[in-house]
Amino acid sequence: MTYAAPLVHTAQQEEGQIYHSNSVAGDDRVGNLEERLDARFDAVQKELRTICGKEVFGQNVHDLCLVPNVVIPPKFKAPDFEKYKGDTFPENHLIMYARKKTANKDNEPLLINCFQESLAGPAAMWYMNLKGISTFKELTSAFIQQYKYNSYLAPNQRELQAMTQGDKESFKEYAHRFIQKSAQVRPSLDGRKVTNLFFETLSPFYSKKMLVVATQMFTDIVDMGMRIEDWV
Repeated sequence: MTYAAPLVHTAQQEEGQIYHSNSVAGDDRVGNLEERLDARFDAVQKELRTICGKEVFGQNVHDLCLVPNVVIPPKFKAPDFEKYKGDTFPENHLIMYARKKTANKDNEPLLINCFQESLAGPAAMWYMNLKGISTFKELTSAFIQQYKYNSYLAPNQRELQAMTQGDKESFKEYAHRFIQKSAQVRPSLDGRKVTNLFFETLSPFYSKKMLVVATQMFTDIVDMGMRIEDWV
């Protein structure tokens, strides 16, 4: 038996239009994006440079420094200072500061710049608000002018004469308290004056027994008073 081959019906297929991306337009879009990113990167860099030093709080760093262009010697290390808080004699603090900075006495901008390291509290705030200081002499004058009232509040000779030894205060403790206060008197008292004033403040119990050392040095009077106290 023979069979006829099957019939296959075919229809002509129309080719659809194939769309291709526009490479030229794509390149333009990529180029514009890169330009925007570069511009934003430049803006970020500019802002970082501003934050890192060119400007602080909207001001130029040069304007914030009391003495710009300070030359710091190699291996320089600021000494440790007893901090001044504004409640003692400014002259004493200046003497202490000058003696610790003798190695840099010829570097005036450094002396001005390091002075802030010796201040604390209200005195440090006073330094931060200074303007127009170009020499160390100007700085010291402004410092003394600011805190000269401490000299007016200093103990005087009458206050020393009114001192007495406390009931529970040892002779050594009283002598130490007296000599500490006498050092604050302005104008300063010489050693003989301090000794005489101290002897006058002693109770009769001590003074009658210490007449032999009344004209001696302050340390001799203190030593004799401690001996009497120990004996009692």
